[in-house]
Amino acid sequence: MTGASGRTAGLLAAALLLAACTAGQERSAAPAGSSTPSRTTPSGTTASRTTASRTTAPASTGDQPVADTTTITCEHAIDGHPPSPEFTVVLDAVALPTSPGYPALQGADSGSTLRLFAKTGLLIRAGVESRVELPASVVQNVGIGWSGWPSQPSRTVVVPACPDLKGTGWLTFAGGYWADQPLCLPVDVRAGDRQQRVEIGIGTPCPGQAPPPG
Repeated sequence: MTGASGRTAGLLAAALLLAACTAGQERSAAPAGSSTPSRTTPSGTTASRTTASRTTAPASTGDQPVADTTTITCEHAIDGHPPSPEFTVVLDAVALPTSPGYPALQGADSGSTLRLFAKTGLLIRAGVESRVELPASVVQNVGIGWSGWPSQPSRTVVVPACPDLKGTGWLTFAGGYWADQPLCLPVDVRAGDRQQRVEIGIGTPCPGQAPPPG
C-alpha cells in the first residue's frame, strides 16, 4: 500500500510539473507584440498631434513689420515717363507728390497694423544715387517702399544709380506710404552731400495742401 501510494504521489507530481511547463510554454509562445497596440497607439497618436501643432502655420496677426533699409531693384521699374508738373523734383534726383503742389494722398485700408496705405509711384532720375528716408522724429508706425512687388515698408529706401532702362532719363517704381493713422509725413531726400526735407500728406493734408481726393 505504501509503495502504491508512493507511485501515485510520484505520478501526481510529474503531472503537475508537466502542466506547469506547458503553461509556461504557452505564455512564452504568445507574440511579443501582442500587447504592443495598447502601448504604442496612444504614443503614436500623441506624436501625430505634436507634429501637426509644429508644422501648422500660425494664424496671421495682420502685422506688417517695418524694415530698417531696403534697396530699389532697377529692373522693377514699371515706367519711364518724366514727372508730371504736379510732382516736385527734389535735389534733381527724385520726384515726389509734395506739399503744396499735390493734394494729400488718399489712404486705403491696408489690412495690417499699418492700417493705411497711400499708393503712389516713386520717380527717380536715371544714373543718380540717392536715399529717401524718414527722419528720426517720426516715431509712429510708418513705412515707405518702392523696392519691388510687394514692396517692403521701410524707414529708408536706397536708390542706386539705375541705368536709363526706358530711354527717357527717368524710371518709375510702384509702391507708396504706410501709416497707422493719417498724418503729414516729413520725408528726407539725400543725394550726395545734399539733403532736403519735404512733406507728404497721407490721408490728411499738410499745411497749404488740398485734402485727399474723394
